[in-house]
Amino acid sequence: MLRLLLRRLLVLVPTALFGSILIFAMVQIIPGGAAETIAGDDASPQTIARIRAQLGLDQPLHVQYLNWVDGILHGDFGRALLDNRQIGADIADRFPHTLELALAALGLALLIGLPLGIASAIYRRTAVDRTITGLSGIALAVPEFWMAMVAINLFAIKLAWFPATGLEPWSAGFTEHIASMTMPVVTLSSGAAAVVTRFTRSGMIQALDSQYIRTARSLGLSPAKIYLKFALKNALVPVVTISGIIAGALLGGAVLVEQVFVIPGLGAMLVTGVLQKDYPTVQSVALVLTIAVIIINLIVDLACGALDPRSRS
Repeated sequence: MLRLLLRRLLVLVPTALFGSILIFAMVQIIPGGAAETIAGDDASPQTIARIRAQLGLDQPLHVQYLNWVDGILHGDFGRALLDNRQIGADIADRFPHTLELALAALGLALLIGLPLGIASAIYRRTAVDRTITGLSGIALAVPEFWMAMVAINLFAIKLAWFPATGLEPWSAGFTEHIASMTMPVVTLSSGAAAVVTRFTRSGMIQALDSQYIRTARSLGLSPAKIYLKFALKNALVPVVTISGIIAGALLGGAVLVEQVFVIPGLGAMLVTGVLQKDYPTVQSVALVLTIAVIIINLIVDLACGALDPRSRS
């Protein structure tokens, strides 16, 4: 495992570096620069040139990139263009909300998807299998924003079970916080649960058709032991792998869900930065999300190595 960790860390650093270069380059090609945004539409070329010099935007691109990376390595993400706030402090305040939302959605997806996938594989080609497969197909097809609007209309406005928007902090109380997170988490996890269900079903079917499962049955082992101890362990490898991809997608999907439910996370911060052409904010948030996805993939690789020693090579 230590050798696997070291190999993955050697890949992680250049991947993060390439991601930072890509993010910086993509922001640079967006029409309308930071100086133009600060100066306004009616600013003179002299004013824009002066602002560019103050921001260091008159320097070569590679110098700007190195200055940006050097600042981030020292914990300085820069300041927002319009209100001059510390971007790093804003990210530190908002990232826990996005991370909690994504992890809770992933946990709920696994909690729902694993049992349904197991049941679908055990009772394949039956009404149970067809029902679970059909429901997972519907969950994949329904857009998250539509599900969010339906949830707000039904459970918040008509039934008044949950608050429509906003996020209650933990300091407001456990019940209040969970209530404010329920609809966003369920909305975000719906498609992920369907993916987990299908991958679990596929992995379980492949495991149940293998020779060692037939041997276990011939030895008279109980079905519960066969399903949970032998088949599920081998079926978990692809599920863990796809869970890493799902986690990254959930971090990206949180952008839309945070906007709909007015959650002060990185998604809302990214959208605001794009709308306001706040390029330092967009760069910093995109880089943080990229590094978060890279770390998640590292954890997934280690988990797969623990479940299947063959994947360590």
